[in-house]
Amino acid sequence: MLTVPWALIGLISLPIVFGIYLFRTRSRRYEVSSLFLWVDRSQATQGGRQIQRLQLPFLIVLELLTLILLTIAASQPMFRIESMGRPTVIILDASYSMIAETGNETTQKRAVRDLHRMLSTQIGSQPIGYPIQFIVAGTKPQLLSSRAKNAVEARKVLESWYCGSPNADIEAAISLAANISTPGTKILVVTDHLPNSEIAEGRVLWKSYGNRLDNLAVIHASRVFQEDKDRLLLEIANLGGKAQKLRMSIIEMPNQRILFRQDDQILESGQTHLIRTVLPRNTGSIEVRLDKDPLAIDNRLTILPPYRRPIRVGFGSLPEEISDKIKKAVEVSGIAVLVDERPEIVFGAGDSERQSSAIPEWFVSILSETDSAKIKPFVGPFVMERSSPLTTGLSLEGIVWGASDTPAMSGIPIISAGSVPLLTEQRQRNGSRVLTLQINDRLSTLTTEPAFPILIWNILKYRTGQMVGMTVNNLKLGTEAEFVPAKGDETIEIEPPHRESQTVVSTSGNPVKIPTEETGIYRVRTASGSYEFAVGTLSAEESNLTNLTTTTVGNWFDAETLRTEFRPIAWLLLLATLMMMTVHHWFISAYKVQK
Repeated sequence: MLTVPWALIGLISLPIVFGIYLFRTRSRRYEVSSLFLWVDRSQATQGGRQIQRLQLPFLIVLELLTLILLTIAASQPMFRIESMGRPTVIILDASYSMIAETGNETTQKRAVRDLHRMLSTQIGSQPIGYPIQFIVAGTKPQLLSSRAKNAVEARKVLESWYCGSPNADIEAAISLAANISTPGTKILVVTDHLPNSEIAEGRVLWKSYGNRLDNLAVIHASRVFQEDKDRLLLEIANLGGKAQKLRMSIIEMPNQRILFRQDDQILESGQTHLIRTVLPRNTGSIEVRLDKDPLAIDNRLTILPPYRRPIRVGFGSLPEEISDKIKKAVEVSGIAVLVDERPEIVFGAGDSERQSSAIPEWFVSILSETDSAKIKPFVGPFVMERSSPLTTGLSLEGIVWGASDTPAMSGIPIISAGSVPLLTEQRQRNGSRVLTLQINDRLSTLTTEPAFPILIWNILKYRTGQMVGMTVNNLKLGTEAEFVPAKGDETIEIEPPHRESQTVVSTSGNPVKIPTEETGIYRVRTASGSYEFAVGTLSAEESNLTNLTTTTVGNWFDAETLRTEFRPIAWLLLLATLMMMTVHHWFISAYKVQK
């Protein structure tokens, strides 16, 4: 390697020397009476403006070689001692933007080709040392296989590099690499974009292989059932730098029936197009398809039918005015049905009624204080536990909530007015829930506001999320799917779209978290039945290819590396230069003596 590469500017002296020999004065003929007055009639003129036949070619070779050696010596060349190469950690970007295509070749393939070149040689500006540890940078960094001791082993490890993550946390991967390696270990980052912050000079080398591309992608999808039909909402974004034509279709699977098509919509740069449609009755799985572009993974989205089995809701003894309003909110939710037998959730009054319920797993206890001296109207500010699904999309601004300021309520507060709990949740050992809601409808405006049906919807949705099966069957890539096994399901088989199945053990019927690492349909099999869920990209940030680039940032050659791993060879070049000058001087002297 050359530590002073700018010194190569000295090579411009080569054409100057060559020109001196190339342009020489042409002799002219003159007739004179005598030659005795000429001092040296045999001396040839050196230099001039006329092109002449090259003279003394061996001298020019010596002079040019001397200049070349001097210039290279001035650039301070260093030779790496191969046995002194330090170990390397290679961080591989696993985000799905790495499979964007340019000229029928993905970014990942370009990176692999360059890595093969670097793995095969110890000579070059950025040589790789062994052993090599690989880290895959996805949503969470993970070590990949064992350490590679040579190029053959390293290439085998690279074959398992899969790019399908919704993002790449490279900063976390660099931190992991620093923690598992010695201080002298070099870190190579292979990605498609620039670093978000400064990198450690002398230790981290950042190589990007991306290209700026225009892309269309589905960034949001929602399919919900209402009565006997499904409502579909799609968001398709132009993530490129110029206007693009949207060509998309919705296909019913597996009969390939076209349900919706759009071919004439022009999307400006950064524009998002909304599609709202109602699917035909009894429509099964559908696939959203976009026309071909550089990133194919976000052009296909499978959406499964939402679960249509309504939750069974029972009612106990409640005051008529509050009971009617809760029933109305349950009926308009579209996901529940009122029953008298085998309810899955019961709205009642007090704990004693919960104990007498036929199925007491889930119970919503409504407390309505009647003593006027204990009732106070609360106007906020209301404190809500936003991590609870019971508060999703709930706003209590402008609400008057009448309740007792000294309630007898147990459980974790979900909604409070200062220190007064209004809604609490108590979890039982068997996984059931007891929700306690205290409200005096006579002094409240809650039941007349949109917040009330939203609250009842959240309670019902919370209950459906704890029923046997998938809590949600259409998910975004990178999120965790949640499966609730039935009692007696001790083992659960999970089959990803493109990988081998794996088996997990269920503990006491608790929900099982399933990571989603690729798009497509996952299948879950237990002794009691089989289930499935679909995963799509749905990430505007990762599908945006306008910030990708090909570049190299940083280097591995700090002062310590140069001192311990490299040896200067300028002295060898200077010695060769001295030999060239000696030969040149001898040749000139011998020529004069001969003359």
